[in-house]
Amino acid sequence: MKPRTVCDIRELPSLRALSAWARKHGTRVRYLGPTLEGEPVWGAARGTVTRVARGSGPDPRPLPLVWSSPLQHGSAHR
Repeated sequence: MKPRTVCDIRELPSLRALSAWARKHGTRVRYLGPTLEGEPVWGAARGTVTRVARGSGPDPRPLPLVWSSPLQHGSAHR
């Protein structure tokens, strides 16, 4: 049986390189989310091929860290 490519994900050196790759392959660059260090990650996909690049600076869409105790909502057994 011939091997099949399921996905090919690679990081490019810059957002500029990612934009050029996206233009060449007729796709668009999308925001994917932050790294664990808070850097923004952008990506472009065409079929099974995805290219990503980390942006510089803080994440443009930081998600607030929200946690609530189950005890605050009266769900604790008494």
